Amino acid sequence: MPNETASRIPAHVAIIVDGNRRWAKKRGLPVSFGHKAGFDRLEDITRYVIGDCGIPVLSLYVFSTENFARDAREVGYLMDLFANNFKSVTEEMNRKDCRVVFSGRREGLPPKVLNAMDYMTDLTRNNKTGTVNFCLNYGSHAELTDAVRAIAGEVQAGTLNPADIDERTIESHFYQDLPPVDLMIRTSGEERLSNFLLWQCAYAEFYFTPVLFPDFTNDCFDQALAEYARRDRRMGGNSKK
Repeated sequence: MPNETASRIPAHVAIIVDGNRRWAKKRGLPVSFGHKAGFDRLEDITRYVIGDCGIPVLSLYVFSTENFARDAREVGYLMDLFANNFKSVTEEMNRKDCRVVFSGRREGLPPKVLNAMDYMTDLTRNNKTGTVNFCLNYGSHAELTDAVRAIAGEVQAGTLNPADIDERTIESHFYQDLPPVDLMIRTSGEERLSNFLLWQCAYAEFYFTPVLFPDFTNDCFDQALAEYARRDRRMGGNSKK
């Protein structure tokens, strides 16, 4: 991590993991090779961001609610990849005293993936050093809808007064109660959020890179951090520079 960025470390970094399929296509390889290369990079970047850079919270967009519309064989391969490889990530995060959590709907995920998710969260539940938030079967519209339903249920049950509902009430009903995103990174050259952490990114700095995710090295992440350190984050107020 460059010295000039050390004094401005974001509390929450989110990465839209994108470009695995294009990475494979460029090399004349099956899509599955791209996803495997992307998962290997995911392990490395998680280790670097949490363990070496000391970022407190890392959110990773690994599978959206819309991704189920892809070819069934590709979806099946991804589910196998998650189920078979998540545990190795978790065991390393556990050694680093890092908590692993998931954001997204459980409905529609196969039992083997749910079992791996439960193993990860149970093993790391009491860890304190950092948090890795895997966004799996996630969509921000779904998250907001589920939060509103939960709040409406509490109002209907008489345990919540509508007049007491504020922004903090809404945030506490999200899949995970995490700090707002400071830095949002998207790989592969696309420049949109694709229904990811829309509320949490209200004042995030966006960093778009043409690098495909399997090629997104630690140096690439350092470049994103350096750009973040140069930004003037007014948060709706006056310049802080």
